[in-house]
Amino acid sequence: QTTASKPRMTRGRPHQTSFAFALLCTASVLLLAALWRTAKLPKTAMLRNSPSKLKHVAGARLSRGVSTALFLPNRPGTRRSVIRGIAGTMSTMAAGAAFASSAGTTSDQIDLKQNPRSFFLQEPIKENIKRTDPLSKDRADLIGHIEYPEKSPFISGDFKRYDEADDSDFYSQPRFVTHIDDKAIEALRQYYSTQLPKGDSKAAILDICSSWISHYPEDFKPEKSVGLGMNGAELKENKQLTSYVVQNLNIEPKLPFADNSFDYVTNVVSVDYLARPIETFKEINRVLKPGGRLINSFSNRCFPTKAIELWLNTPDWTHLLIVASYFKIAGFESPQAYDITLPDGRDPMYVVEAVKK
Repeated sequence: QTTASKPRMTRGRPHQTSFAFALLCTASVLLLAALWRTAKLPKTAMLRNSPSKLKHVAGARLSRGVSTALFLPNRPGTRRSVIRGIAGTMSTMAAGAAFASSAGTTSDQIDLKQNPRSFFLQEPIKENIKRTDPLSKDRADLIGHIEYPEKSPFISGDFKRYDEADDSDFYSQPRFVTHIDDKAIEALRQYYSTQLPKGDSKAAILDICSSWISHYPEDFKPEKSVGLGMNGAELKENKQLTSYVVQNLNIEPKLPFADNSFDYVTNVVSVDYLARPIETFKEINRVLKPGGRLINSFSNRCFPTKAIELWLNTPDWTHLLIVASYFKIAGFESPQAYDITLPDGRDPMYVVEAVKK
């Protein structure tokens, strides 16, 4: 019997066909299980990103409080798993294949002109990764070596969310809780104490995506402290605000303030929920005074149904690049990024900040 006349399932190498079929079945089962788990998530579930999305870089915290989530190991299999997570949001098979084929590249081989998306393949300089003491002015910038593409590295699919329903419904019930642990809050408050003036001052500050607490130091007494958030009951309880505005930035990113109104803008553990981040960052740039500073801080916690797709599919290191790119596109000076996690902290705490030109 010739090869051409053999039954299809026994032609060539049957063991390879069987293996491929088994692999396909396994992948299908895993996909269905993942979809089932996602469908069961309550809207108010606050989940950690690390156990589910960062398991490829999971491990004990390094010395000096540096999270292992910052590192993208050079092992091809690990790098490809990260890249596939980003490539999966691309619009064409060709783009995804091109992204995956670059798994073995190094930062100096990335062509930002040919493929702005390769911006996300840049890696930290491992020797330079250090925790920044939030009380110290000696800071370790984690992204000082990063190069930025001339064109945006983002695509529309990056900002899709599992739950695209009106955010006003999701945030209609007040939540008088903190979304990061006490050590992360302490780290942020310590960092603010080195950035914000002490005592009474003429400073004007805007806290976007604000809530019932802004984590500012107790001795920070600005003349104007405005909160902009989604829930009026929460904002009303915030004793660190002099006034507040209820506004959904994902529907209306234009800020209701005049140009050059604020010395500082802060955003705590909420940048991952911005579905129109470039417009929002440009508005922040507009309302900041020249030399004013935007301080973004975040951890690895999120409401997964409301976080953007790109955030959920990438590790902490890439989150620094995502936020830094928002700054650059919006016209800020070169951003800096710090890991201000306290040595005994459980939740990591990162800051990405820049000043208005």
